[in-house]
Amino acid sequence: MKGLAFRKLSRTSSHRNHLLRNLVSSLIQHERISTTVAKAKEAAREAEKIITLGKRGTTQAGYGARGYLFSQTETLPKLQELAQRYANRPGGYTRIHLHGNRKGDHAPRAILELVDNPFDLRMQMTARTLAKEVYDHITRRGGDDILTGRQFDLSTMEQDTRFNGITRQNITKVVQYGGMEAREKLVSMAQDHLLRLKATVAVDGPRRVDQERMESFGDNKPRGRLLTKPVAGRRPFAGQERELQPAPLPGKRRNSVIRLGKGAFAKRLNYRKVTMPVSASPVA
Repeated sequence: MKGLAFRKLSRTSSHRNHLLRNLVSSLIQHERISTTVAKAKEAAREAEKIITLGKRGTTQAGYGARGYLFSQTETLPKLQELAQRYANRPGGYTRIHLHGNRKGDHAPRAILELVDNPFDLRMQMTARTLAKEVYDHITRRGGDDILTGRQFDLSTMEQDTRFNGITRQNITKVVQYGGMEAREKLVSMAQDHLLRLKATVAVDGPRRVDQERMESFGDNKPRGRLLTKPVAGRRPFAGQERELQPAPLPGKRRNSVIRLGKGAFAKRLNYRKVTMPVSASPVA
């Protein structure tokens, strides 16, 4: 925080210290915890220090880690395992994902996890992004070669022009220290999700107006051009270009994400122009 060395978390020093020790011990034991954003940021700082002590491997560093962690019979062997996992990584052992707000007091939540864990969220999201971009590329090309050939190259994924720039950066982050094992895991997850996308489209079909549900409404069915009608088929992603969407505004080549989100409520192409009456010239 600006102007402060650390967040006090509305607790006394002893209570804050035990809280962080408990969070760090749970993080090392389970490799992923859910807490508030403020607690996650403070626990991440302490977890980085404890993992660094585990990597040193000296007797004094072992005393420091043993004196900080709870449940030592479970956390100390896990700390040695993490020291071997992060032997070549200079730092950055934790990652924070925003996780909505907590029910009740509406406090912002976050998921604090250790990088390169068996259920790494960033690797899962990157694999799904790879599958989505490859699927869009094949769909635009008009082919159906998802089941034939190899869609992902292990050695040149970072240079593949089919992927977005941010996607290529995420590929580098998740496979930088994992070697060929991390690449094979990423490709396997992306290939599985690619097949899942193809199956979803085949089962749900294209996005369309649900006529059966419209008829079931009877006299209560939606009326008017701007009323939202029930639709069936595959759900679109946020900001995705699709059919039955408003045309771009005059002078714009494509719609903004906000205009796409409005859907049928954003079909107006021109706004009504209001001209002010011209005032009479003053009499000389």
